[in-house]
Amino acid sequence: MTETEYRIALPQTTLAPGAYTFTARNEGNAPHDLLIKGPGVDSARTEILPGGQEGRVTVTLQPGEYELWCSVGNHRANGMETTITVG
Repeated sequence: MTETEYRIALPQTTLAPGAYTFTARNEGNAPHDLLIKGPGVDSARTEILPGGQEGRVTVTLQPGEYELWCSVGNHRANGMETTITVG
C-alpha cells in the first residue's frame, strides 16, 4: 500500500481471512504511520515513517471490517483512512 498526504491506496479492499503483512510505503513528504483495527486486532501499527520509507505490520484477519488510518497529527481527519472487508 502507499501513503501520501491524506490518502491511503490499497491494491484491493476485500481479502480472505488469514495472516497478512501490510507494507506501507510513504510516498509523501510528511511523516505517516499505519494503524489497523478490527475483529481480533485491537490496534496494530507501523512506526512513524519519514517520506520515502517503508514499514510493515503483520496481523491475522478474521471475517469483518477493518479500519486503516494514519494517526499522525490531523491526517485521519483530512481523509487519510480507509476500510477493508475480510470474508
